[in-house]
Amino acid sequence: MSIRRLFEALFLVALFAMAVVETLDPDMWWHLRTGEYILANGLPRQDVFSFTVPDYAWITHEWLSQVFMWLVYQAGGLPGLMVVFALLIALTYWLVYLASEGRPYIAAFVVLLAAIAAAIVWGARPQIFNMLFTAVFVFIIERVRQGKLSHWFLWLTPVIMVVWANAHSGYLLGVVVLGTYTVGEALQQWLGKDKTDTLAWPQIKEMAAVTALSFFAAVLNPSGPTLWIYPFQTLGSPSMQQYIQEWQSPNFHAALFWPFAIMVLLGTLTLIFSPKRPSFTDLLLYFGTAAAG
Repeated sequence: MSIRRLFEALFLVALFAMAVVETLDPDMWWHLRTGEYILANGLPRQDVFSFTVPDYAWITHEWLSQVFMWLVYQAGGLPGLMVVFALLIALTYWLVYLASEGRPYIAAFVVLLAAIAAAIVWGARPQIFNMLFTAVFVFIIERVRQGKLSHWFLWLTPVIMVVWANAHSGYLLGVVVLGTYTVGEALQQWLGKDKTDTLAWPQIKEMAAVTALSFFAAVLNPSGPTLWIYPFQTLGSPSMQQYIQEWQSPNFHAALFWPFAIMVLLGTLTLIFSPKRPSFTDLLLYFGTAAAG
């Protein structure tokens, strides 16, 4: 085994070791109970657990994740649930590492820093599928840009989107990622000087078609077109914005947000001082995700 292969194996083990911790998500038991209910009774249309609002409409946007969690819990209990989600988290960051170009050791450091920054939201929860599928999308697109995958692999994203839209309403992030790459690559072809690893115009048009198809593919869920507007309803809810801590802006006075601050600082310095001029796609992805964080 070469030194690089050994390093990558240790890196992957480190990611798994970071992720295989007892989950602190208070919603986990509710997700498990919902998964059990769905398998026994089908998808609920109203709240079946709160006696105060029994007729409240329930959009089961996480139903596939909840069924998955319940099946894993039945098979392996809480330890099994922790291990499976740790594997999903490790796979997420491993895909990001594989999508990276350049020096592998620097790429591993950056990915590890990103993992540390995001670790505060890890656990056995449906949101992990948002991270995983985002990494899958980035991996496919970057490999196509680098010429390591055929452009036909782009057409896998609408298929993945169907699964994603049934796992969590965060599927919209996938549409945003696809759209960002499409706009960024078009700007680079139109205005950029360095077109290395930039998609050609036929592929950019293909990306635009894939983005649109992925958006429409998301309608293939039990709630139908309602899921197109549901993310905006929840994100626009003042009460959710006020009381869900992870939806709030990071408080950099708290130490747990410092890794994210370091990552943003290092990223900004890299964009400024890197001998390679960042592409429009790089800029859109970097500042978009930094602002979202």
